Amino acid sequence: MKKGSTIVILLIIISCSDIQKKQDATEIIYNTDSTTVKFEGIITNAKNDCWADGFCSIEIDHKWWIIIIDGGLKDLEVKPEIRGEVIGIFFSQNNESIGKKVTVYAKIKGDKNQNKLTLEGSKTYYVKTIE
Repeated sequence: MKKGSTIVILLIIISCSDIQKKQDATEIIYNTDSTTVKFEGIITNAKNDCWADGFCSIEIDHKWWIIIIDGGLKDLEVKPEIRGEVIGIFFSQNNESIGKKVTVYAKIKGDKNQNKLTLEGSKTYYVKTIE
């Protein structure tokens, strides 16, 4: 009995390490001047109360925060910002988008090491579900 239990435990450890390697294997592509980034990941959190403070965002792989809606009320004379697309992600009370796999192309907001991204600045930026 002990030998069988040991084998099962070893198999579980091997399986977990394989899963971790697959999660860490996501390729992150920065452009040459490190102002944009492209990658795939899983939505792990969503801040969907933009109705209250003007900010909606999603978190990818417990690492990247992408600001989807930024800012709240604007003056009437201010032109709307150019922004990319959000495809297949829905902000609702139940956060149905958590757990979905997405592909991302976004602008780095601030310091690259803070992992904050935005879709503002270009119509080519996107967050798309791929499942």
